[in-house]
Order: sequence, then C-alpha cells, then structure tokens
Amino acid sequence: MAEQFVTLDVDEALQRFSGNRQIFNRLLLRFLELNADVAGRAEHVVGCGKSDEIAIFFHSIKGGAANLSAKRLAAKSADLEHFANKGDIDAVRAELPGFTDLFAQLRTAASELGPS
Repeated sequence: MAEQFVTLDVDEALQRFSGNRQIFNRLLLRFLELNADVAGRAEHVVGCGKSDEIAIFFHSIKGGAANLSAKRLAAKSADLEHFANKGDIDAVRAELPGFTDLFAQLRTAASELGPS
C-alpha cells in the first residue's frame, strides 16, 4: 500500500498539468527558486511572533506545495498554519525543523526527476 503522504506525487501532479511534464518541472523549479531561503524566511516570520503573518506565510507555502502535489510539505504547512491561527506560536516553533526538513526532501525529489 502506498503512503498517504509522499514527498512529491509526480503522477498526480502530471494529471493536474494535463500530462505536461515540462510545465510541471518548470513550475516546480520556480517554486523552489522563489523559496530558496524558505528556512530563513520561516524563522524570521516566526521570530516576529505575529500569528496572522505566520499563518499567511505557511498558507502560501501550503498552496504552492499542494498545487505541485508535494503532499508532505503541504500537510506540514497546513499544520503550521493551523497552529498560527490558534495563536500557538510555541507549537509552530516546535514543528519548524520538520518543515525545513520536508522542504529539503522536496528539493532532493525535484533534483532526482528526469529531464522534461
């Protein structure tokens, strides 16, 4: 049985992009480029301690990850957004290392994709 949450569900993503691997690869690489310093940005926004800004930050990462079928990153971002919306900044801080690890896993998965 396949895991419910995978780092990058390429088959699902390709369905979303009508089988166009070139577009998918380009958007995935762009997402990674735009978020090259995601760990630093996450630490900064969490360090400011404003739950609404933290929620917005993780909501945007969640959306991009979900659109690319980066399921684990999307799920972790949703958790962090939820904690921020509840005002539980300590929970966000506790889960931040897991978030950055999942982003690193996505980078690795992306690097292992074949050519478009």
